[in-house]
Amino acid sequence: MGTPLRTQALRLVLALLLGLGEGLLYDLLRPPRWRLRAAAAFALAALFCVLCGAALFLFAMSFGDGRLGIGALAAAWTGFLAYHWLLSPRLLPLFVKIFQYLGYILDYFKKILKKVADFEK
Repeated sequence: MGTPLRTQALRLVLALLLGLGEGLLYDLLRPPRWRLRAAAAFALAALFCVLCGAALFLFAMSFGDGRLGIGALAAAWTGFLAYHWLLSPRLLPLFVKIFQYLGYILDYFKKILKKVADFEK
């Protein structure tokens, strides 16, 4: 007996949400990759690939009965593209500002630590 239509629709919606989540993760890692050196940017890109692969594997194991069909991959890809076309232009500037402020805070603490280190000498 085949899979019920309701289960197939649920898997499709979950795959779309997975793609949206992967797009959000991509945008969250984009500002640090712009600011870091090539090796660190490569490490973040590799981390993104590993996390997406793990997410697809876990999706297949938990919701796909151990199989990742072309329909689920297409739905996840559609969710990823939909995020980048619809939400990324609005959210990416926010993420850039957040990472700029985090950079300012880290620079401030770096100056404080340098002063403490100079004082200890």
